[in-house]
Amino acid sequence: MSKQFYEVTKGHLGQYEDWWNFDAEKSVVTHHWDYVTVKGLAQNTGKRTYSTTEFLEGDHHSGAKSALREILKVE
Repeated sequence: MSKQFYEVTKGHLGQYEDWWNFDAEKSVVTHHWDYVTVKGLAQNTGKRTYSTTEFLEGDHHSGAKSALREILKVE
């Protein structure tokens, strides 16, 4: 079962959202995002899944990586 472990909201209207879920059974991290450009009303949404190792060793959000390391210490 996947559980959200980190979230970031940016932009003056909170229009840039990222969140990360960890599935301990599958040992994968899924990054979801939803970005909205206010003036152009364009939207970019999506998700990408990584193995735990790929996520921790890759060029990913440092706060999310730190939060995942904390989870892995507990489990």
